[in-house]
Amino acid sequence: MSSPQVEDIKARIDIVPFIEGYVRLAKAGANCKALCPFHNERTPSFMVSPSRQTWHCFGCGKGGDIFAFLMEIEGLEFPEALKILAERAGIALHRETPQIRSERTHLLSLLEDATRFYAANIRQHPEVGDYLKGRGLPGATAKTFRVGFAEDKWDGLLDYLAGRGYRPQEAERAGLAIKNQNAKIKNQNFGFYDRFRNRIMFPIADSAGRVVGFSGRIYEVEPRKDSHEVQPPTIAAKYINTPQTILYDKSKLLYAFDKAKQEIRKQNACVIVEGQMDALMAHQTGTKNAVAISGTALTPLHLRQIKRLCGSLIFAFDPDTAGMAASRRGLELSYEAGFEGVKIAPLTQGSDPADMIASSPVQWQEAVVGAKESISFFLEAFGAVSSEKNSENIHAKDRA
Repeated sequence: MSSPQVEDIKARIDIVPFIEGYVRLAKAGANCKALCPFHNERTPSFMVSPSRQTWHCFGCGKGGDIFAFLMEIEGLEFPEALKILAERAGIALHRETPQIRSERTHLLSLLEDATRFYAANIRQHPEVGDYLKGRGLPGATAKTFRVGFAEDKWDGLLDYLAGRGYRPQEAERAGLAIKNQNAKIKNQNFGFYDRFRNRIMFPIADSAGRVVGFSGRIYEVEPRKDSHEVQPPTIAAKYINTPQTILYDKSKLLYAFDKAKQEIRKQNACVIVEGQMDALMAHQTGTKNAVAISGTALTPLHLRQIKRLCGSLIFAFDPDTAGMAASRRGLELSYEAGFEGVKIAPLTQGSDPADMIASSPVQWQEAVVGAKESISFFLEAFGAVSSEKNSENIHAKDRA
């Protein structure tokens, strides 16, 4: 599709650095080459021409301009790609009417408005900001990653979205609302209520930086030191995430990938952690090539996305039984995906990356830099466990 605006965008955005945000390119004469991000291959057949501002894969046959690449790699429709590239080029598009928006574009706008709503909420609740600071996360980092807060209300977000022209059914399709099937009385939101309540909100973006979902951590109020009241136990799940939607697929999305991808390519390595706080703290302390799997298991689709940018992985999972099992599973998948090097950062026993960074950023950095080759790590870990068991057996015999 050609138009003066499209041609203007293509003239302002160089295709080579743009594609490098998704794929590791290497010089090949006057062109650049890479492993194709659209099919599995061992020999690079994906070529980018700086002179023509086009790309082509001689393996799968796909190719085109910068618009075709963005639409293919992000699974976008043309209007969505046009909007993203226009913003990057600094070109103002004619305002589109709600009637001509696709459902995906409309829900992306809804999620962006929700992100702003949650971010404004956290500014209205300084105690939440203090809570995050107490965990080692200052306001600047929270602002960069657009961390927000969902108040303890049944329809706080829904009321806000209604004022912006969105219907409750649309919020439900975006994963932000739940329909109360047992409601006998219809309220102003027609029996829908907010999915996220009393939670610290972590927006999850796709690789283009567009918010497509959220992870909400329960906000646990610490009892006052001068209070003698017994605090009720927290029965809500610590984290809840956006369910599967037309925009959100947890098997493909990695938290902070949009902010980490340039550093991943630059360092030819990706640090993988388990949770949002781990990733935020890692970025804060200088490990800007860190991403989080966000409460799900690592998948081949996650690894395929990372493989476009680098050939090495560093796992920094919790050093408990579950974390070790996840590391072993990640190791198997990583070798199947063809990564050249897979290492594991030795973390302090009993602490996750966020805790470790909060207590000693230097110790965290040393663990990442000194990450051990995976096989050696597990052999050492197995040896340590065996030695501990032998010691326990000896002591047991002595006692007998």
